Amino acid sequence: MRVIRVLVALAIVVLVPVLTASAAHATIKGPCTASGKISATTYDASRASVKIPRSGDVDWKGAINNGGSGRRQIEGKVYIKLPPPIPKLQLAGSWNGPSSLYANSGTYHYDLPSALVGPKFTVSGHHAERGAVVCSGSIEVQLSGSPIKNPALIASLVITVFAILNFFLALRTKVV
Repeated sequence: MRVIRVLVALAIVVLVPVLTASAAHATIKGPCTASGKISATTYDASRASVKIPRSGDVDWKGAINNGGSGRRQIEGKVYIKLPPPIPKLQLAGSWNGPSSLYANSGTYHYDLPSALVGPKFTVSGHHAERGAVVCSGSIEVQLSGSPIKNPALIASLVITVFAILNFFLALRTKVV
Protein backbone atom coordinates (compact mmCIF):
# COMPACT_ATOMS: atom_id res chain seq x y z
CA MET A 1 0.00 0.00 0.00
CA ARG A 2 2.83 2.37 0.91
CA VAL A 3 4.56 1.72 -2.44
CA ILE A 4 1.36 2.63 -4.29
CA ARG A 5 1.12 5.93 -2.39
CA VAL A 6 4.72 6.78 -3.25
CA LEU A 7 4.19 5.92 -6.94
CA VAL A 8 1.01 8.03 -7.11
CA ALA A 9 2.78 10.99 -5.49
CA LEU A 10 5.72 10.68 -7.90
CA ALA A 11 3.36 10.41 -10.87
CA ILE A 12 1.60 13.62 -9.79
CA VAL A 13 4.87 15.48 -9.26
CA VAL A 14 6.28 14.40 -12.65
CA LEU A 15 3.20 14.29 -14.89
CA VAL A 16 1.42 17.53 -13.95
CA PRO A 17 4.27 19.83 -15.14
CA VAL A 18 4.82 17.73 -18.27
CA LEU A 19 1.14 17.70 -19.24
CA THR A 20 0.55 21.41 -18.58
CA ALA A 21 3.73 22.76 -20.23
CA SER A 22 3.35 24.55 -23.55
CA ALA A 23 5.88 25.33 -26.24
CA ALA A 24 6.71 28.96 -26.84
CA HIS A 25 5.82 30.10 -30.32
CA ALA A 26 4.48 32.94 -32.42
CA THR A 27 2.62 32.42 -35.68
CA ILE A 28 0.75 34.32 -38.34
CA LYS A 29 -1.12 32.21 -40.89
CA GLY A 30 -2.44 33.86 -44.01
CA PRO A 31 -1.61 37.01 -46.00
CA CYS A 32 -1.56 39.30 -42.96
CA THR A 33 0.89 41.32 -40.93
CA ALA A 34 0.41 42.39 -37.33
CA SER A 35 2.52 44.04 -34.67
CA GLY A 36 2.27 45.89 -31.39
CA LYS A 37 4.55 48.45 -29.80
CA ILE A 38 4.70 48.89 -26.01
CA SER A 39 6.96 51.72 -24.85
CA ALA A 40 9.89 51.49 -27.28
CA THR A 41 9.68 47.74 -28.02
CA THR A 42 7.94 46.32 -31.08
CA TYR A 43 6.45 42.84 -30.83
CA ASP A 44 5.59 40.71 -33.87
CA ALA A 45 5.62 37.09 -35.07
CA SER A 46 9.42 37.09 -35.39
CA ARG A 47 9.64 36.58 -31.61
CA ALA A 48 9.08 33.17 -30.08
CA SER A 49 7.89 34.55 -26.74
CA VAL A 50 7.54 38.00 -25.20
CA LYS A 51 7.52 39.52 -21.73
CA ILE A 52 5.33 42.61 -21.39
CA PRO A 53 4.25 44.90 -18.53
CA ARG A 54 1.05 43.95 -16.66
CA SER A 55 -0.59 47.19 -17.80
CA GLY A 56 0.13 49.75 -20.46
CA ASP A 57 -0.73 51.07 -23.89
CA VAL A 58 -0.03 49.07 -27.03
CA ASP A 59 0.18 50.85 -30.37
CA TRP A 60 -1.04 48.15 -32.76
CA LYS A 61 -1.23 47.85 -36.51
CA GLY A 62 -2.41 45.17 -38.85
CA ALA A 63 -2.89 44.69 -42.57
CA ILE A 64 -4.22 42.09 -44.98
CA ASN A 65 -2.30 41.70 -48.22
CA ASN A 66 -4.64 39.55 -50.32
CA GLY A 67 -4.84 41.91 -53.30
CA GLY A 68 -8.50 42.68 -52.66
CA SER A 69 -10.31 45.98 -52.94
CA GLY A 70 -13.75 47.38 -52.21
CA ARG A 71 -16.23 46.88 -49.38
CA ARG A 72 -16.71 43.46 -47.86
CA GLN A 73 -18.08 41.95 -44.65
CA ILE A 74 -15.31 41.43 -42.06
CA GLU A 75 -15.12 39.99 -38.53
CA GLY A 76 -12.31 39.37 -36.07
CA LYS A 77 -11.18 39.48 -32.49
CA VAL A 78 -8.19 39.25 -30.16
CA TYR A 79 -8.31 37.12 -27.00
CA ILE A 80 -6.18 35.57 -24.27
CA LYS A 81 -6.28 31.79 -23.95
CA LEU A 82 -5.96 30.93 -20.26
CA PRO A 83 -5.35 27.51 -18.69
CA PRO A 84 -8.39 25.27 -18.15
CA PRO A 85 -10.99 25.59 -16.67
CA ILE A 86 -10.79 29.39 -17.17
CA PRO A 87 -12.46 30.45 -20.45
CA LYS A 88 -10.85 32.66 -23.09
CA LEU A 89 -10.76 36.34 -22.18
CA GLN A 90 -11.67 38.56 -25.14
CA LEU A 91 -9.79 41.81 -25.30
CA ALA A 92 -11.38 44.99 -26.60
CA GLY A 93 -9.78 44.23 -29.96
CA SER A 94 -12.77 43.02 -31.98
CA TRP A 95 -14.34 44.15 -35.23
CA ASN A 96 -17.44 43.25 -37.20
CA GLY A 97 -19.30 44.72 -40.16
CA PRO A 98 -18.74 46.07 -43.64
CA SER A 99 -15.37 47.71 -44.35
CA SER A 100 -13.24 48.94 -47.22
CA LEU A 101 -10.07 49.15 -45.06
CA TYR A 102 -7.25 46.68 -45.73
CA ALA A 103 -4.97 48.10 -43.02
CA ASN A 104 -5.69 49.64 -39.64
CA SER A 105 -3.90 50.87 -36.53
CA GLY A 106 -4.69 52.27 -33.13
CA THR A 107 -3.86 52.32 -29.44
CA TYR A 108 -5.29 49.89 -26.91
CA HIS A 109 -4.93 50.32 -23.15
CA TYR A 110 -4.77 47.10 -21.17
CA ASP A 111 -4.64 46.34 -17.45
CA LEU A 112 -4.43 42.62 -16.68
CA PRO A 113 -4.97 41.09 -13.21
CA SER A 114 -2.00 40.20 -11.00
CA ALA A 115 -3.16 36.56 -11.05
CA LEU A 116 -1.70 36.34 -14.59
CA VAL A 117 1.85 37.37 -13.52
CA GLY A 118 4.30 34.49 -13.76
CA PRO A 119 2.97 31.81 -16.13
CA LYS A 120 3.00 32.11 -19.92
CA PHE A 121 -0.27 32.27 -21.81
CA THR A 122 -1.31 32.68 -25.43
CA VAL A 123 -2.68 35.83 -27.04
CA SER A 124 -4.49 34.91 -30.28
CA GLY A 125 -6.53 36.62 -32.92
CA HIS A 126 -8.20 36.06 -36.26
CA HIS A 127 -9.55 38.03 -39.22
CA ALA A 128 -12.41 36.72 -41.38
CA GLU A 129 -13.85 38.04 -44.62
CA ARG A 130 -17.19 36.99 -46.09
CA GLY A 131 -17.56 34.36 -43.35
CA ALA A 132 -14.21 32.57 -43.89
CA VAL A 133 -11.13 32.99 -41.66
CA VAL A 134 -8.41 34.54 -43.82
CA CYS A 135 -5.72 35.13 -41.20
CA SER A 136 -4.96 33.94 -37.70
CA GLY A 137 -2.07 34.47 -35.33
CA SER A 138 -0.86 33.83 -31.82
CA ILE A 139 2.06 34.61 -29.54
CA GLU A 140 3.16 33.34 -26.13
CA VAL A 141 3.12 36.15 -23.56
CA GLN A 142 4.41 36.43 -20.01
CA LEU A 143 3.63 39.40 -17.79
CA SER A 144 6.53 41.06 -16.02
CA GLY A 145 6.32 41.64 -12.32
CA SER A 146 6.83 39.75 -9.11
CA PRO A 147 5.13 36.34 -9.11
CA ILE A 148 5.18 36.51 -5.29
CA LYS A 149 2.22 38.94 -5.49
CA ASN A 150 0.23 36.46 -7.60
CA PRO A 151 -2.69 35.21 -5.44
CA ALA A 152 -2.95 31.97 -7.45
CA LEU A 153 0.73 31.22 -6.80
CA ILE A 154 0.38 31.90 -3.07
CA ALA A 155 -2.64 29.56 -2.85
CA SER A 156 -0.77 26.93 -4.85
CA LEU A 157 2.25 27.12 -2.53
CA VAL A 158 0.07 26.81 0.58
CA ILE A 159 -1.70 23.76 -0.87
CA THR A 160 1.67 22.25 -1.85
CA VAL A 161 3.05 22.68 1.68
CA PHE A 162 -0.04 20.99 3.17
CA ALA A 163 0.19 18.17 0.59
CA ILE A 164 3.86 17.55 1.43
CA LEU A 165 3.10 17.53 5.16
CA ASN A 166 0.24 15.12 4.55
CA PHE A 167 2.49 12.91 2.40
CA PHE A 168 5.13 12.65 5.15
CA LEU A 169 2.51 12.07 7.85
CA ALA A 170 1.05 9.22 5.78
CA LEU A 171 4.51 7.64 5.35
CA ARG A 172 5.64 7.79 8.96
CA THR A 173 6.00 4.50 10.68
CA LYS A 174 4.00 3.64 13.72
CA VAL A 175 5.96 2.47 16.71
CA VAL A 176 4.15 -0.13 18.76
